[in-house]
Amino acid sequence: VRMFALETPMSPHLAAFPVCRSHDLFHPLEAYPAELRRNPADEVYWLKWDSTNHGETIVRVARLGSKAMTTRLHQTSRFGKRRCAQASLAMSDWRKVEEAVAIVGFWHLAERGGGMGCDGADWLIAGRRRFDYHLVRRWSPDGALHDFGRLLFDLAGLSDFRLY
Repeated sequence: VRMFALETPMSPHLAAFPVCRSHDLFHPLEAYPAELRRNPADEVYWLKWDSTNHGETIVRVARLGSKAMTTRLHQTSRFGKRRCAQASLAMSDWRKVEEAVAIVGFWHLAERGGGMGCDGADWLIAGRRRFDYHLVRRWSPDGALHDFGRLLFDLAGLSDFRLY
């Protein structure tokens, strides 16, 4: 059973994924700030899900060597409290992430695509591996990209949360 809470004291591998004000969850993915480049992970993916009516969530999954972790910042409404949580992932979960990245062809997707709408959510999905960085923006995507987002939400302990 995964625990979704800030773990104290931090284990050595959790220390490689610190949650603090300089954490990459708190910086805009589209600006690719220094905080994203400084992330110690070998490979990392972020999903920023921003819904006008249903709040905002940022999920990050990262792998450092043979350890993987998920971190989330979740706000159920525009005026709700932001809650942060993190948990270790099994390497079998990380392999699901790698498989989803391959299925969606993430590293080859155009930055922008699809349509816009009045009800739904903006999705920003970013990835960094070694020196490569890629950002994809979509409005309530479907298909394999939606499945990838659903996987990230599930791994972050948000399997009951409806994605638009």
